[in-house]
Amino acid sequence: MSSPSNPACPGSAAPAWLAEKVYAPKRQRTITLVTQSVDTLKASQQRVSLAAISATSKRLDPEGRGISESAILDNQEARTYYEQHRSWQSTRNKRARPITTGHPATPGPIKPDRDEQRVRQRYLRMSKEALVERLIAVER
Repeated sequence: MSSPSNPACPGSAAPAWLAEKVYAPKRQRTITLVTQSVDTLKASQQRVSLAAISATSKRLDPEGRGISESAILDNQEARTYYEQHRSWQSTRNKRARPITTGHPATPGPIKPDRDEQRVRQRYLRMSKEALVERLIAVER
């Protein structure tokens, strides 16, 4: 018969003594190892990544176990520290710049063997204003 605090049972909460004596020290161990690993990597001017932190933590851990990448991501404090110091930075939705043409909107002669797919892609990158100017020039 299982107890109501059994972690295998869905919806059951861990007893306070377990959270206090087991989970809290593990959480703190992860934070400590991440902090030490990141500081070591930065001091030796190496890339700060999940894999590098995991490998460095194995060398720094007195038990030799280290920490896994998922442990870093699952521990909120450790993850925050890693994200503040990581080498990789995300690209923030960089959009392609519209084509700005320095020449007038009067179109030149159209080649009969032109690649229409390439022309289409070029038009899709143009700004609305540039397309309107080109259309007006063609209508003239």
